[in-house]
Amino acid sequence: MHKALKKWWKLRHAKHYVNNHWHLIADILLLFIILGLVASLIIIKYSPAPQVNIAPIDHVVKDIATSTIPGSLLINSELVKSNIYLGQAFNLKISLENSGNSEIKNLQITPQLSSSFTISKIENVNAASFVKVVGGKLILENLAPGEIQEADIWLTIKDVPNSARNISWALKAKYQEAGSDYINDFSLKDLKIITNLKIKTEAYYNSPLGDQLGSGPVPPILGFPTNYWIFFEVDNSGNDLSGVSVNAKLPEGITLANRKTLSAGEFNYDESQKRLSWTIKSAPLNNGLYQVGFEVQLMATANQVNTNPLLVSNISYLATDAYTGEKLSGSLTPLDTSLPLDTINRGQGIVVK
Repeated sequence: MHKALKKWWKLRHAKHYVNNHWHLIADILLLFIILGLVASLIIIKYSPAPQVNIAPIDHVVKDIATSTIPGSLLINSELVKSNIYLGQAFNLKISLENSGNSEIKNLQITPQLSSSFTISKIENVNAASFVKVVGGKLILENLAPGEIQEADIWLTIKDVPNSARNISWALKAKYQEAGSDYINDFSLKDLKIITNLKIKTEAYYNSPLGDQLGSGPVPPILGFPTNYWIFFEVDNSGNDLSGVSVNAKLPEGITLANRKTLSAGEFNYDESQKRLSWTIKSAPLNNGLYQVGFEVQLMATANQVNTNPLLVSNISYLATDAYTGEKLSGSLTPLDTSLPLDTINRGQGIVVK
């Protein structure tokens, strides 16, 4: 190799370099260029690959204890009636569906109520359901993908003094799915509280204060008239009322006397039918008690001897709750001469000869 290079140099020198030095300079420059290219290729080959700074993409849903991200639980609900009475059970039908591909575990559903209302009782009356009620919560251990479980829930909201007449509420669900914990709220239709309407009916000979209202013999005597006083009272708390009416009938041996007292509305009597009615077009909440009082006369017949004759029968009432639109109606116990609320004459109503 060395001899070959030496021979090449002599021939190149004699032919080109002796006569023209520019050939020598050009060859030297060309040699340096070749050496530079070779050195660059060696550096590129053995240098480490450059690092590209690319931010990683996270496709993993993290385990969030208070996640509001919807999971696969679906709750369908049917509120049988949205107008409710405080202290009385109402019905909510629900179905729980797993719409995902993973099992839902440790499901807990808690009703959440607004305005400081609380649930005093909750039960699932669907005997075939796997949904259990424990400590005021609905519990379901697991729900397979595509599975649906149904529950027939009856709830009672505690009857406590509260000025709010509307209850916003939701079902708060806690559960695990695919290694993550979820807390989701499922809103329900608002509840409206029906007014607490009380209709009182009372019969007296002497008032609760001892004043004599009636007249005639006590106990009543066959062939002699005895007069009593009847009172109807509307006690309303909660919502305004409209179209209030209390209706009744005077039974055998009873006639309507002339005296009466009226705080509101109109009092009418149909003598041919022996039917009386008390009507109030509008009964605002804050107007206090509404009352009517009227006097009736008993003229006992022979077949009423040794009995407590009826003074008023077929008592019924109608009213409309102006806030909820609920129609309120009912029947009341007839009044007779036994006078259970008259502390002076109680039990002295049996007709004697």
